[in-house]
Amino acid sequence: MNAEHRLAAVRRTLLAEGIPAMLITDASNMRYLTGFDDVFDDGINAACLVTAERARFYTDARYREAAAQAAIGTPWSVRCESGSLYIDICRELQAEGVSELGLESSVPYGRFKFISEQFVGSVRVLDGLVEGVRQTKDAAEIERIEEAARVTDAAFEHALGFIKPGRTEREVALEIEFWMRTHGADAVAFQPIVASGPNSSRPHATVTDRRIGQGDIVKLDFGACVRGYRADMTRTVVVGEADEQQRRVYEAVLEANLAGIAAIRGGIPAAEVDAAARAVLERHGLADRFSHGTGHGVGLDIHELPTLNARSRDQLRTGSVVTVEPGVYLEGVFGVRIEDLVVVEEAGCRVLTSSPKDLIQID
Repeated sequence: MNAEHRLAAVRRTLLAEGIPAMLITDASNMRYLTGFDDVFDDGINAACLVTAERARFYTDARYREAAAQAAIGTPWSVRCESGSLYIDICRELQAEGVSELGLESSVPYGRFKFISEQFVGSVRVLDGLVEGVRQTKDAAEIERIEEAARVTDAAFEHALGFIKPGRTEREVALEIEFWMRTHGADAVAFQPIVASGPNSSRPHATVTDRRIGQGDIVKLDFGACVRGYRADMTRTVVVGEADEQQRRVYEAVLEANLAGIAAIRGGIPAAEVDAAARAVLERHGLADRFSHGTGHGVGLDIHELPTLNARSRDQLRTGSVVTVEPGVYLEGVFGVRIEDLVVVEEAGCRVLTSSPKDLIQID
């Protein structure tokens, strides 16, 4: 994936901040800046150094071959360090006369302390610099997220034929994960949530061995990951015929979901989307049962900027990919959440998740 424009954007920001060099160690930020595929995993030991003239990718021998192949035709030079990665980098910077170094605000404290002790010069924390650039997705990123959403939608359709009384939440979650991994997903975007009956009243319930029963609400929150980019969708269904309370809550949440989507457009405060969804639930007397924000950004990570909640100071940018996910949770009884993934556009948004949202009752 061509990422030169991303590198250029970070360099412009460093120039504006007066920082001669930045060391990036967050795996998602590194993947974003390099555009390297088939290099990063949970165990990678690596760093990216960005200056006005240099773009270096440092790693160890385990990733040298993959990184060297991925770097062909890019501005990145690959360095394979045999000793301590950060000690070697700091020594190189000292030899090159670099006296100030920027680090991500997300860097673990132990790593920050170690680099600060090794670097001869001043170290400055840069809050969300790369993450801010990542908010606006380019066409190649959106294409991957769209594909992840398509796999997610297809997995939901498959799950509808698998859910039935007697199945456990764990069996349904494993079936969804297996189906996505065998139908185009490289991985799951996060561990699927399958919450049935009273478990569904927990917004982020863990999967259990509870058996799904007749009349249960079943909340399904999951997503596929395709070439590093993630999807996120929630649908809530009923096994058997929905009762009056289930229908009332479901229709209120659906109305809130649609109101949040309708509020989205480039340039508005993200808090306005939250307010639009929350106002609907307020009219239904259910706002006090909506216990989380209305959405968040999605991309290389499942939770990215911007945040869509009442306290958010973010503005929606054209090209951002965000969720809209209002929910109502009646403690110990049931919960309903309906979540879509959308691309922010100048005059509105484009919904990427196409699974049906009318109340589905599984026979």
